[in-house]
Amino acid sequence: MYYLQYSLLALGAILLNFNLIVSMLCIIIFLLITWKNKNLNARKAIICLIVFLVFFIRGAYIQKNNTSKLMNVENRDLVLRINDRVDINGNYLKGVGYINNERVLISYTLQNEDEKVFFKKKFYGGKVFANGSIEELKEKTNFYSFDYKKYNENRGVFKQVKLNQIKNIKSEDSIVDKIKSIRAKMSLKISNEITFDKSGYFEALILGDKNYLQREDVNAFKKLGISHLLAISGLHLGLLISIIYYILQKLNFTSNLIDNIIIIILPCYMGISGFSPSVIRAGLMIIVYLILRRKNIANIDSLLITFLIMTIINPLYIFDIGFELSFFITFSLLMSTEYIKKSKNKLQSSLKISVISFLASMPILISNFYTVPYISVLSNIILVPIFSIIIFPLVVCSYIVFLLSTTIFNILCKPLLNLVFYIFDEIQSILLRVQSIRIGNQNIYVIIAIYLIILFILICLNKNKYKVSLCGLATIVSFLAVNNTFNSSKDLFEKLEIGKSQVYYLKENGVTTLINTSNNLENFYSDFRKKDKVYDIINEYDSLLNYEGKNKIDYLILTSAKKGEIGFAETLVGKGIIKKVVILDIHKEKFNDLINLAKFKNIDVLVLKENNELIKSICYYNKIIKIKDIEIEVVD
Repeated sequence: MYYLQYSLLALGAILLNFNLIVSMLCIIIFLLITWKNKNLNARKAIICLIVFLVFFIRGAYIQKNNTSKLMNVENRDLVLRINDRVDINGNYLKGVGYINNERVLISYTLQNEDEKVFFKKKFYGGKVFANGSIEELKEKTNFYSFDYKKYNENRGVFKQVKLNQIKNIKSEDSIVDKIKSIRAKMSLKISNEITFDKSGYFEALILGDKNYLQREDVNAFKKLGISHLLAISGLHLGLLISIIYYILQKLNFTSNLIDNIIIIILPCYMGISGFSPSVIRAGLMIIVYLILRRKNIANIDSLLITFLIMTIINPLYIFDIGFELSFFITFSLLMSTEYIKKSKNKLQSSLKISVISFLASMPILISNFYTVPYISVLSNIILVPIFSIIIFPLVVCSYIVFLLSTTIFNILCKPLLNLVFYIFDEIQSILLRVQSIRIGNQNIYVIIAIYLIILFILICLNKNKYKVSLCGLATIVSFLAVNNTFNSSKDLFEKLEIGKSQVYYLKENGVTTLINTSNNLENFYSDFRKKDKVYDIINEYDSLLNYEGKNKIDYLILTSAKKGEIGFAETLVGKGIIKKVVILDIHKEKFNDLINLAKFKNIDVLVLKENNELIKSICYYNKIIKIKDIEIEVVD
């Protein structure tokens, strides 16, 4: 209990520099726990005071110094240090590097095929001499977009470097850089020699890099609420350690020696897998447990000690989504250990674990992604065992075979992997028929209320008070329903940047209207510039609907017949995202295909004639659509 109190104090002290409301809440919970347990004597009070001051000062220092030391410059000679692989898509290169020991985002347009081959197959880090510009990170483009600028700033990245020309590259000689280059070399070897469409799983599960997974796979995991399977965490490290323990015990190693070997191996593997927050959390927790287990320390205390270590090293971890999910879900499961142990069978145990994980992740997912994938309760029961017992060990064993013999890997492992992933994908496709609930953007007070109610529900579940737990869940639904009704009543008019088209979004009196749609991004090159991964514009509309908490848009108005401006209309209609399509009388003959598709989908098509209005804020006259104070010229 002491470590929980210290952790709450530490979190409250750090947040005092960033968010007063949440900070006060943490301190109040600390005081309530202390009052209930009556375990605070003079010695403990002094320790609590020290913890609070240390973490407050550390948070204040980070807040003050979490800024860039680099000046914005244009067309200057720059020296960058890159310690990892770069991501290449078509003729576009991006990655992370360092200028004067400050992390920066890097982008570069590859000039020719030879340059692309070099960076894709031979480059694994080094000192890069180039000409380029240092710029501020871009603000998010649309009101519903994920804030990548804020995300990067919390990772200590404040600038982006756009390279015009790469003049020279030299290898780094320092021991640290050579160690870091091992990961890049491993990644290159996987990318170049493991040639099948699921090779991205090797990089994700062995090196902790999800950038090389197919976008469809990442989206499927996200929609099913099982993204945690793609991040190296306690599940993966636990399986690896079990394998190591089994092998070393067969070789008659003592338990103490095995523990020491694992304590040495784990930091090395954490480095190879990229030192992501989830990896650090899982690795540190295991190390802390192994060091302190002779003192009969509880698993939950190992987790909380790990939390204290990580947040004193970098208080900004508390803003990392992976860190939040990893700690809160693990904390909830460890808090419910006795409740889970009382299960009558493995199925009931799996159901309890799945429900607890779902509840713990709910406020974080609502806060960041505005959706609740309730199918995750079922997908965790079905897919997690398949992934952890079959796919993960198979990927690890196949990788070992690959290192020994590429030929054997291609003959034995690749067909087996293809079969297993085919079955896994088919199960996923069945579960994906159940859509996530779009919750919409919620204010900080609703999110705090959801966190508190979730904690209350978890406590009730542990006491087998199921009716009270259901009441708590009903309260959350009521909170969200009331807040969504309030949000829907707010009027909104925004110009959106989607593709290269003029797209507008209007919400008035709860009625939503989209004006034009843009077109999907073209991938028309056939040479080295052809992209391997193409961004699908449908993601923009999904993000908009998620943020607004809507499943459909009431009206789609098309002011032009040009494909570049309305080319995505048929896709939106085909997916059933639009309730009514509005076309102008002068375009009626040009939209026969769209009209037929709308009729097939039972979607009304309205023809707006000149000198008429659709709703109060939208009228059509003199070949102009007027929306609020904006006038859009109608194109024949």
